Amino acid sequence: MTRLNKPVSEDDLIAYVDGELSDERRALVEQWLADHPHEQNRIFADRKIKQRLHKSLGPLAEASLPRRFRREQIQGDIKQRRTAQLQRLAAVLVIVAVSGGCGWFLRGVLPDALTGSTDIQVALAAHAVFVPEKLHPVEVTAEAKDHLGTWLGNRIGQTVSVPDLSTQGLTLLGGRLLPGEGGEPAGQLMYETATGERVTLYLQRGAGKETAFVFAREKGLGTLAWRSPELAYILTGALPREELLGIAHAVHGRDL
Repeated sequence: MTRLNKPVSEDDLIAYVDGELSDERRALVEQWLADHPHEQNRIFADRKIKQRLHKSLGPLAEASLPRRFRREQIQGDIKQRRTAQLQRLAAVLVIVAVSGGCGWFLRGVLPDALTGSTDIQVALAAHAVFVPEKLHPVEVTAEAKDHLGTWLGNRIGQTVSVPDLSTQGLTLLGGRLLPGEGGEPAGQLMYETATGERVTLYLQRGAGKETAFVFAREKGLGTLAWRSPELAYILTGALPREELLGIAHAVHGRDL
């Protein structure tokens, strides 16, 4: 049976509405519709709807597809997200590797109270890894400050309220989750001065005891560490000791 002799099907009717039939097949369908008034009324109604849609939406067909919906842009976005995920994974591996050997390199540089502390090693490694980052210095930006504090607090196991250090000339960039001492979750908050100098504040669950501030400096990078009963803190940045101490007092004076 040839195409022209086949009975009229629903596919034929749809193609007729869409104007996709050959002249011969269209003539056959129109003859069939003339013999079937009920179907003819339905198909004519469908054609009117299609004409109205074309009149209303026709200009959209001529418009360029927005860039964000184009295939090359979607592929680029997917590649960028994958790259970011790999960078975060690589950063974690670097922190683990660097912190593993950091104690040896810090021998003779930091006070004994800092040299043997794994959390100091992790904090310094994280500072070295993430501070130079231009595109992804933080996981959660400052715009989601409340969420950042809740998220880190839930993971660390202590209440964390991200401190406002604007009085100390620091602008919050955001923060991220880190693998901390003993494999426990830790957090890093990152701030920036008006001149673009970045300062990080490392947070991990405390050991139930409080310690005094311990300061050390090496190659222009200052580190100030202390503990409260709830949290351990390591403040790191290329700032004068007095400025770091002022920031530390501002942090310590707040209920994180």
